[in-house]
Formats: sequence, C-alpha cells, structure tokens
Amino acid sequence: MLRPPHKRYHHLHLYAFSGTHPALRDLPDPDFIGCWEEEDLTVLFFHREKPELPSWVEKNFGLSFELSARVPFEEWGEGRQDLKPFRVGSLTFTPVWDPQPGALLYDPGVVFGSGRHPTTRLMLQALWELWNHKGPFREVWDLGCGSGLLTLAAAKLGARVRAVDRNPLCVRLTRHNLSLNRLDAEVKEGDIREFLPLEADLVLANLYKGLLLDLLGLPSFQRARYYLLSGFNTTMEKEIRMALEAGPFKILKRYQKEGWVCLVIRKS
Repeated sequence: MLRPPHKRYHHLHLYAFSGTHPALRDLPDPDFIGCWEEEDLTVLFFHREKPELPSWVEKNFGLSFELSARVPFEEWGEGRQDLKPFRVGSLTFTPVWDPQPGALLYDPGVVFGSGRHPTTRLMLQALWELWNHKGPFREVWDLGCGSGLLTLAAAKLGARVRAVDRNPLCVRLTRHNLSLNRLDAEVKEGDIREFLPLEADLVLANLYKGLLLDLLGLPSFQRARYYLLSGFNTTMEKEIRMALEAGPFKILKRYQKEGWVCLVIRKS
C-alpha cells in the first residue's frame, strides 16, 4: 500500500522467494508496498529497485531467491490503467490519489480489487440493487476480500461486515481502506473454510470456480439468506448452476459483463 513520500504507483519492483517469514510482512522502508504470500511463495513489492534485497533476505530469513521483475503499475494484475472514480448507485469509489467529495477512498495496492475487473463491478451493482430491494442486511460476509471494495460498500450501507482472505496483504489493505473512510469491519486472515459455518444475511463470494464449487457443496456454507456469486465466466457457468441445483438454492437474477457472470442467490 502507499506510504509517504509516495502518493501513487508508477513501477512495481518485485522480488520472489521460496518460503515465507512473518517479519517480511512489514519492512521499515518507505519504498515498501507489501508482502504477498501464497502457499510457500513470498513476493515483496517496492516502488524502487532494491539490488541488495535478495542476499539480505536469504541471509537473515533463510528464504531462497527465485526471480525479480519490474512491471508498470498499469499492467499489473487485472489491469490498473487510468484508474478513475466510478459510481455504483449512490456510492462513488475513487483512488486515494484522486479524492472526491463524499466518495469512498481506496488504495488499490497490488492485490485483486483495482475496481476495473468486470466481476468487481458486477458484484457492486448486484449488492446495491439487492440491498435496495431485499435489504437492509445486518450480517454480511465478504469472502476473498482482496482490496476490500465490497467490504467498504457493505459497511457504508450499514452492515456489520466480516471479511476474510488467505493473503495477508489483502487483509492489511482492506483494513487500511476501511480506516481511510472511518468505517469498521472485522477482517481476518485464513482459509475461508476455517470460518464455516457462516451465519449471515448475505454472503459476497467473488472467488475462483474451484473454490466456489467446493463451498456450494458444504452444508456449513448453506446457512445464509442470500448470496452473490462471481469469479467465473460464461464457459464455467454451467458447473456453478449444477452445484446450485444440487443444493438449497434459487437463482434470483443474473448479471453479465464482458463474458463474466454474477448470480444473485436465495436460500430456498
């Protein structure tokens, strides 16, 4: 995430290592953006090149250096070209470097959730419309929170939000974005399945297809009143629908954008 003196992102300097170490999650360097951990892989992100970093990490933390890269911020992840304020219902979201009156500020960081991906926009639109037709919802879970845009929206609308992600960088960034807007939510690190059963009015799940299929088959996942599901495209939709038909679910509405799908589900 951004920290002084940096006010926005330009180039990302990445350093990948085999292994993980908790001390690498918060390095005292103003150029440090964050530490991405996934399985047994650590990727450290900086605003500037750090040629001495690989040997320092290997010597002090015992990790094995794998590779480094320099990537323009606009080309990272799901795309971050020309991030601008955008509106969903009465909610406006804007990057932290472009504040707007009354808007929700967010630092997109380097995790999923820049605001540009179709699934993010579909989930936000579905949340807004469901809230106005079936809400308000008191208890909301955001599964795989990424940068926290869905968490911000639900908290702003008045829900008590619990967010979870297995990537510690997502957890840190979501908490940071909540603080930027003086909003509260409970944000936890871990595998989603560790937090089952879910007792909630609404579950937000913008996840990859395999994890969605696993969750839909678990009785401990089937306890919420409503679900918003995305993270899959039209070629994957049939498998998701088959899993829904096998459980206590009813599809209320379908959204599609650029080949990606979002389904609004009610527990029947």
